[in-house]
Amino acid sequence: MSNVHRNSMGPVMNATREIQEISETPDIKYAAIDDLYRKHHEHKIHQFTEKNREKHISSWRVTKYAEEKVAYGTNYFLKIAIDENLFIHIRIHQRKNKDKYDFYALHEVVTLNQATCIFTEGKDEEYFLIIGVKKYSI
Repeated sequence: MSNVHRNSMGPVMNATREIQEISETPDIKYAAIDDLYRKHHEHKIHQFTEKNREKHISSWRVTKYAEEKVAYGTNYFLKIAIDENLFIHIRIHQRKNKDKYDFYALHEVVTLNQATCIFTEGKDEEYFLIIGVKKYSI
């Protein structure tokens, strides 16, 4: 298993058309949005409603990503714009020797006793630091 000190993550890169297309598969995009709304339905600052959902779905755009080869496939860590200056960070997984991608997790942090899955432009490197990419910055 990888950690901060030992991982096989590649460099953080700008999104490609292929990564964008993968992120837009319904099993990934809607699972991530559903998880975001479930976690933020009572959030003090980012209390999303159904009105916000369509905007976040239509604004969905991968801006950065990194890959990590693991024994059981490949993990992809994506930074996704869901609004003008709101981003989420998700992890998806591709099983070894399969053309199938699964939503794995939405990154969440706790600040001042308030959990959030929403990041601004300047907070993105925190995600990649947490997953072990200390040597790369974005």
